[in-house]
Amino acid sequence: MNSEMIFYAGLGVMIVTTFLGRTVKERGMKTLSHEQLGFVMASFSKMRIVGMYILFCIVGVYLVLGYTKWLDYLTELGYNPMVGYFILLMMYIITSQGLSIAKLRKMDLPSEYLRSVYIGAGLQLLGLSALLIGMMNYMGR
Repeated sequence: MNSEMIFYAGLGVMIVTTFLGRTVKERGMKTLSHEQLGFVMASFSKMRIVGMYILFCIVGVYLVLGYTKWLDYLTELGYNPMVGYFILLMMYIITSQGLSIAKLRKMDLPSEYLRSVYIGAGLQLLGLSALLIGMMNYMGR
């Protein structure tokens, strides 16, 4: 299998596992009462806003570096800016999921819901790992 096919396979695995992870999490939310669901949503409102700003900053810095030709300069130095960008995004996702799970564990929620959150997060991380492997193979690392 050539490197392009491995990249597309990793991308496909990421899409499928993200869909499955979301489905598992949605099914888990059905186990919560209306009060618990409202409590969970309210508890994460600030975290979602802060996470959105962090994500916009990561994307914005990458776009500014591209516009000012710094990405070309980094490439000339032997660094692949796309790999750095992807690593930053993965760190963001892993950190936000870790903080979310830690916060959920402190709440008095049904174990069935927490189990669905763990499975969903694991599936999504598996997909990101498959994409990372495909991307690294495609870029020759």
